[in-house]
Amino acid sequence: MPKREVGIFFVCAECMKTTKNILATQNKRSDAAILFLRLFIGGVMLLHIIGKLQDYDNLLLTYHHILGLDAPTSFAVITILEGVFAAMIMLGVATRFASAMMLIVVVMSIAEALLAEIPDIATAKLNFVYMGIYIALLISGGGKYAFNVPNLLRKNG
Repeated sequence: MPKREVGIFFVCAECMKTTKNILATQNKRSDAAILFLRLFIGGVMLLHIIGKLQDYDNLLLTYHHILGLDAPTSFAVITILEGVFAAMIMLGVATRFASAMMLIVVVMSIAEALLAEIPDIATAKLNFVYMGIYIALLISGGGKYAFNVPNLLRKNG
């Protein structure tokens, strides 16, 4: 088998090909895992929004006033933004930005659940899981299977 010098080591050419194949396969798998994670968390958030809309009347009684807006307006703004960011994550458009915005919402929700008069530990635990997923997407980005806007705008050539 022919050997090739790489730095101070001698590596066989066949071993290098095998290593490249393994790395290419791992990259495909990690891109597929990121796609699954994006679709999963986006779907979960869309189901969460549907649940919020079904419980609209009860939620408005305890919903907080955000940025000086009344409760129904705050609810509408937050719900629409959550829906837009969930769709962006699912499509892979500005995944890091959308994940960062959803991370902020989740951290605020965790703080609200823990700082209430009667702490809601179950909600805080669930939001902590969401926080981990959003941090993973913030680090990884959209992956290969995403609509990367700068790449779409770039001219061929």
